[in-house]
Amino acid sequence: MSSEFFKDAHPELKRLGIEIPEMEKRYPILMRMGISHDDMIYLARRISPLLQGSREILDIGCGNCLIATLIAKMTSSKIFVIDEWKEMKIEDAKRNANIDKVELEIGEMKHDQGLPYKDDQFDVAYSVMFLFNVPKERRDFLLEETKRVLTQEGKMVVVDNFIFRGKMKRELASHGFQQIWYGEENAFSFFLLKNVKSA
Repeated sequence: MSSEFFKDAHPELKRLGIEIPEMEKRYPILMRMGISHDDMIYLARRISPLLQGSREILDIGCGNCLIATLIAKMTSSKIFVIDEWKEMKIEDAKRNANIDKVELEIGEMKHDQGLPYKDDQFDVAYSVMFLFNVPKERRDFLLEETKRVLTQEGKMVVVDNFIFRGKMKRELASHGFQQIWYGEENAFSFFLLKNVKSA
């Protein structure tokens, strides 16, 4: 990495030794996510240990893809990212992945269709500031689709605003996700769950 990069790098990226040139310009803050670049770096650093050891990881509602890019750099995993691409163009996400030299498999989530992945394809998935920002009917559908594409006992990490924690806990349990761990930090709720598929 060039010393020129580190001169103007975000302090936390500098500490992590991760190079993301022109991060603020290329990864716009999305209204839907409602979190800053600092929050995204913090969340990627916080949840990446929960995803370690997985070859392929699914990011549901990836937003601007900064969290996925950071997790890809921290875990050396291939990240499948999917969103509806309303606030950011899919072409921009693909260009950013190329610039940052990360392996992101970028997909499009269609409102009236399921996730475009095979049954039992992933052993881990995560969603940050997305599921509880969509209507309940859509959320129910996406949780069922997540169960389908996760392996039996595959892990799911859900991060959202901690004010929704009671609602999240009830809804995730009602869809057959068993809580392994829960934590609260910096006004975020962190759920680590296990997919329990019915026989």
